[in-house]
Amino acid sequence: MSSMYWDWDEKTGFRELVVDLTIHNDLDSFFGEHGIYLMVVQGRISEMTFYFGFQTDVADPDTWESRGKGVIFNRWGTRDLANVRLAEDGYSQSSGHEGNFVGARRGYDWGAGAYRLRLAPEGADTDGEWFGLSVTELASGATTWIGALRFPYPDRGLRATIKHHTYSTIEIYGSRPIRPIDIPEFSVSIEPPKGDGRSATHGATVYSLRLGQILNTEARFDHTTGTVFLQAGGLTRRKAEPGKIRF
Repeated sequence: MSSMYWDWDEKTGFRELVVDLTIHNDLDSFFGEHGIYLMVVQGRISEMTFYFGFQTDVADPDTWESRGKGVIFNRWGTRDLANVRLAEDGYSQSSGHEGNFVGARRGYDWGAGAYRLRLAPEGADTDGEWFGLSVTELASGATTWIGALRFPYPDRGLRATIKHHTYSTIEIYGSRPIRPIDIPEFSVSIEPPKGDGRSATHGATVYSLRLGQILNTEARFDHTTGTVFLQAGGLTRRKAEPGKIRF
């Protein structure tokens, strides 16, 4: 519903990606037939698409029943769960409903507050390199490891790298249509991501092209805080047109 594309002037890619963000409100009552997904990053490693972020209602991959709030981390190009490492209380998914993918999930009771998400290498073997995802609640300093996924080596045996072009978005998902006004208001501020310590330099805000009738969305760069503000649902008023941004 509301998105931000991030890019770097340097096009070499990087090994570590860190994103700091602030969630401005809780969504404790939004479960059941619909959910909100704050996709913090979608990108590519070794030409394989991945994404990770917060969901209000993570479905059990076997029963499709609710497991509540959590963090998910997916990669495409395989259905083989040998490419997934899990936390002790984590669980995995292998599916083809969005194209062949595998993913790591872990329950995480997120809400209003500041967080840091870090994606970085966690070892290698003959079949590829492992990239692990962790979430830190900045107020308490508590870090939660979500899981790790294995990505194949690129051509010529080079190290796997995170591509320099990524994006963030707020999505609504569910089993039936929903009126835009019935989507609960949700807002987040995201600092330009850092790849190997270098901040994204430019990008663009985007609104949904598929569902043009969802107009209660907002995406803009806040020059005062240096963050991108994304909001959707409820009485959100769109005050900014989509467009390119230089940080």
